[in-house]
Amino acid sequence: MALAYVVGQAAGPENCYAVTVDHGFRPESAREARDVCRAMRRLGIRHETRTLEWAAGGIPPIQRLEEVARQRRYAELAGVCQERGICAVLTGHHAGDQAETFLFRLLRQSGVYGLAGMCVQAAFPVAPWADGGPSASGPVVVRPLLTFGKAALYKICRDRGIQWHEDASNRDTRIRRNRLREVIAAAGADGAKSPFSAPALLEVCGAMQRHRLFVNREVAALLAAHARFRAELGVVELADTAETERRLPRWAWNAALRERVLASIVGWVSCRDHPPELAHLRRLEQAITRFYSSEHSQRPGAPVVAAGVAMYPPTAGHMWLLCRQPPRPGEIGPQTGLPLGATALWDGRLLVRVCARPGRVRAEGLTWSVCSLHDAMRRWPECIAAQRAALRRSDRPLELHRAVQSTLPVVFASTDGGAVVFALGRPMAGSPEAAGLDVSVCARRGTALPDAGEVVA
Repeated sequence: MALAYVVGQAAGPENCYAVTVDHGFRPESAREARDVCRAMRRLGIRHETRTLEWAAGGIPPIQRLEEVARQRRYAELAGVCQERGICAVLTGHHAGDQAETFLFRLLRQSGVYGLAGMCVQAAFPVAPWADGGPSASGPVVVRPLLTFGKAALYKICRDRGIQWHEDASNRDTRIRRNRLREVIAAAGADGAKSPFSAPALLEVCGAMQRHRLFVNREVAALLAAHARFRAELGVVELADTAETERRLPRWAWNAALRERVLASIVGWVSCRDHPPELAHLRRLEQAITRFYSSEHSQRPGAPVVAAGVAMYPPTAGHMWLLCRQPPRPGEIGPQTGLPLGATALWDGRLLVRVCARPGRVRAEGLTWSVCSLHDAMRRWPECIAAQRAALRRSDRPLELHRAVQSTLPVVFASTDGGAVVFALGRPMAGSPEAAGLDVSVCARRGTALPDAGEVVA
């Protein structure tokens, strides 16, 4: 509520749009959402409530409740952004939340990146695809209150006569973050300066943020110079040019920067909301240093799989390749009956859109579907084999590693039992349906380099 008042005063209430996501976990949550709606009306801010639906037995156990609720909440907010053309989502995270995040990540043995806590501005966890197409950037998350203590936010509400609600689940000590909140509160109540008090934790967090900001800039420069992000395939290629006296490529000289380069690429390829674990990054780093060691054989090495990403060593004419781990049969479910012009988030990584070319195809009643290559091979083996053969004969030969092929979507139009229009990353050769449809594929995180910079508190 304090956030709504402050932002409304700064930007003008007519430029704000408030959204309440009712998770439905508590019986009183619907009433509280109605109270928020009335409060927004008094502030002159437009408002809507989105209520989450849970299937029977679908509410997760208490240990995963916060994580799943966050995923569902941001997915709902992404839909609102797409519908309303919203470019920034402001959240009410405050200094106390930042201190809890620091302590939470410390217990998980996070490195500098984790201990730096939340950024004031960050990429949206679920990026909707705006009507502008696959290159359109999604919204950002902004946390303008990270330097405000909770007491200051209470004072804003009291001074302005704004009613607020306390979530009773915040006192449930079965949730780890709530237990940490109690530890921090108890440390702050002690007269002596405790290392677990909020000010002490935030001081260390701020130092980590300054380190992270510097590293981000260095990593962004290395990625721009040595990495090729192929958004249409969801893969990244890393240069194999080694310096004679170093034996390592420039992006791998410094161990700390090498770790962050790999973390950025793994996060971009996998599209997971959480950064990869250090143990997974170590596995990739060890494979790279072994590759360039004096004992390195010139024969191609086996791929290394970590954090859901497969890393293939360079071969003649090719760079290091990082792509999605080859999926297991049936791992990626099909999406069917999609209307023309719709966008599908496929495999949680790739955004797929199919549109009709004006005057080239009868769009009435035509739908499209997307499935994995494994499913397509079971249904159209001759068709896929013919596409491979056609690509080999073409002026643009099939350049993709076979593992990358297995990670790409296959699109088919629902006409005459279904006809493949897009496979192996290309329009289907000789397909009349493909000639009348435009298929666009783009990585969910877009084409921008990850970690190119950030705003810190």
